[in-house]
Amino acid sequence: MKRYKPKKWFTYARLTLLFLVIFTLGNTTNVVYDVVKSHNNNIAKTIDYTIIEENKEDIYYQENPVMAKYINVPEKGFNVTKDNLKYEIPEEDYNFFVAVVASESHTNKDDILAVMSVILNRSDATGKTPVEIVTAPNQFAGYFDGYYLRYLNDDGSLNSSTSLVEEVVTDALNGVRNNNYYSFRSWGSSNYSENYIAYMGNRFN
Repeated sequence: MKRYKPKKWFTYARLTLLFLVIFTLGNTTNVVYDVVKSHNNNIAKTIDYTIIEENKEDIYYQENPVMAKYINVPEKGFNVTKDNLKYEIPEEDYNFFVAVVASESHTNKDDILAVMSVILNRSDATGKTPVEIVTAPNQFAGYFDGYYLRYLNDDGSLNSSTSLVEEVVTDALNGVRNNNYYSFRSWGSSNYSENYIAYMGNRFN
């Protein structure tokens, strides 16, 4: 019996059809893969965003550790910021300046920063140096009454009681502040202001 031999065009047609089926299935698989991959990426981004939103305060303080050192009391006008104008104190004036700040502040880092903020706020407003601000006539009792001298040794060096003050002064000169006030008075001036950040500290206005 003579075997049937398919015509060439029929063979070519079957091969073409087979190729089209394989090509279509392959593209469909890639489309499904891309859709699943995109869906998973969107889920991952959503999870990442949610984690960041829920922990953004902790993340911020981890990235800016200096901010975690000081407290905020927004209802009394104290909010810690870190990108303010920076200042330098000449080496020959540094010990004197720290001593004046020590004599004007309570033994509390937040009150020290509040005093430094007032000094630097005045520098911003007037264009004067921080040293010129604290030595202005009748402005800072720690200077014109000579109270700052108790924080200096006979050779002009700072005594050991000023270590915290030095740390805060450095932070403030590098742009950290906690208020927008321009003046303060001692705790005893209760009729002056109720804006204080440390109990028995200064009252700011």
